Amino acid sequence: MELLLLLLTAHFISDFYLQPAHWLTYRNSHHIKSLGFWQHVAVHTLLNIVVFLISDIALLPAIIAIVLISLAHVLTNHWLSYRSNKLSFLLTTQSFHLLLICIIWAYLANFTIEQVTSFISSFLSAKNLIIAISYLLVCKPASVIISLALKKHTDSLTQHSNGSTENTTIEENENIGLVSAGAWIGYIERCLAISFIFMGQFAGIGFLVATKTIFRFGDLTKNKDMKLTEYMMLGTLLSYAIALFIGWNVLQIYKVL
Repeated sequence: MELLLLLLTAHFISDFYLQPAHWLTYRNSHHIKSLGFWQHVAVHTLLNIVVFLISDIALLPAIIAIVLISLAHVLTNHWLSYRSNKLSFLLTTQSFHLLLICIIWAYLANFTIEQVTSFISSFLSAKNLIIAISYLLVCKPASVIISLALKKHTDSLTQHSNGSTENTTIEENENIGLVSAGAWIGYIERCLAISFIFMGQFAGIGFLVATKTIFRFGDLTKNKDMKLTEYMMLGTLLSYAIALFIGWNVLQIYKVL
């Protein structure tokens, strides 16, 4: 386990702390010919050499592991240099690196197929699956339920907004929120809410409600629209009600399993 933690530490330090922004800029513009490209690979290689020097691993397996990790960074950095700066690309490459590190560690630690299978089976236990399902439920399914429950009020607000379009100024148009931000806020707040329930920290839910109220208060006061205020309150209360219902019931099921 110490080797795995050391490899992960070396990876995160190399990828996020010892990679200056100008290396990334040069890599994206000059690709594999960039000096920053190879400097980044060299940093990874050096840190992994240090890891294996302080670990009790035979020389040949250590060399093979270092070469594989370095080669993986050459390939992923070359691939990333032709891609735009998107979260999906970052998560893809990071998942690949973490998977490779885990495979190398499992091989060097002499894990058998039976041990790996047993670990996966224990990881996919009923208790873990019910927790995972609860997070899935409070995201998209909960958003669909809230959307359908408030559809009548949403349509009413839309008609009200269309009726007052002629009085809308340019500044008001520029004050429109981010696309899909409301949905993501809902996902995060409900995930945090059930997390607090699982940890037994119900005061954290009150903190979330208070925080959202503070940030929303200024916008609602500025608009002076009673319908919009009630609509936002309904959405917020329904969101937390769903999170509390799912979280509490999943917690009871978890205790029984």
